[in-house]
Amino acid sequence: MAKIKCTLDTCPLSYGYLHYRASIPGNSFMIGAFAVLIPPALYLGIRYKTKLYTGLFVTALVGEIIGYVGRILLNGDPFSKNNFLIYLICLTLAPVLMSAAVYLTLARIVVVYGENISLIRPRSYTLIFSGFDLAALIVQAIGGSIAAESDVSSRIWYGTHILVAGLSIQVASGLAFVAFSADFAWRVKKRKDQRNTKHEKLYRSTRFKVFLCSLALVTLLILIRTCYRCAELSGGFLGHLAQDQVAFMVLDGAMILSASILLTIENPAWVFGETWPLTAYSWGCGRFKKRSDMIALGSMRGNTSEQFEGDKTSPRP
Repeated sequence: MAKIKCTLDTCPLSYGYLHYRASIPGNSFMIGAFAVLIPPALYLGIRYKTKLYTGLFVTALVGEIIGYVGRILLNGDPFSKNNFLIYLICLTLAPVLMSAAVYLTLARIVVVYGENISLIRPRSYTLIFSGFDLAALIVQAIGGSIAAESDVSSRIWYGTHILVAGLSIQVASGLAFVAFSADFAWRVKKRKDQRNTKHEKLYRSTRFKVFLCSLALVTLLILIRTCYRCAELSGGFLGHLAQDQVAFMVLDGAMILSASILLTIENPAWVFGETWPLTAYSWGCGRFKKRSDMIALGSMRGNTSEQFEGDKTSPRP
């Protein structure tokens, strides 16, 4: 563990938080790659008004950038606790926000195919997975805070174990998301006659099918990364995985960058287009769309006051 006032001239790397010099070219590439994805994400979000999704995704990208800046700073001073915590906290928390952005899309997909097909209501998907992610964020933030406020190795270890608990919640969230998604996919396949015909053009399009495949791959990539970080931090900062730069760049960096590229290329704002506001779901007890979505739908049909067929969810079988 790092010693006070150590420098590269006075202490060996084994005293640092990282026992290797973080690659400047490799980490600079990651910073540039994540930065390039921000403008198109913002453009699509503004154009198609996907505020929450875009906010989560862009914040995750910014978090990744800051985290890799922390790694570059560690190259010059591997003994700095602040540099280490910038890297540790940002690259641990950022993918949680990216997962939350992915989870938001499942509820929209349910509305596209038909709420009556789903095991639970669209809003329930959002509440369940938002709850998982919120818990993961809180636990990881607590762990990071404990590590950040302590200069004692045992306390930093304690904070790290809490971070692992938060990562474990994230793994559970990912697995639950896979299970619910698989269940819904099976129901859609078996209940073709119950599909929502209002959005038939969208869900029959090749673009939408490619989007679903991309979303599945993104989920897998984030899950692989989170399992790796659990294993990495479980062994402590001095463990083999925590001190393996290649493993980190591949199993964390490459996984999240690949997921980010897919989410940019197959951004739901672009895939759904003008259909996005029409797939909003009710948060109240009523089964009607929000008034704003009714107006959006009405403006496309030339009538802002008419209640259209499909704005109510058909009763469950």
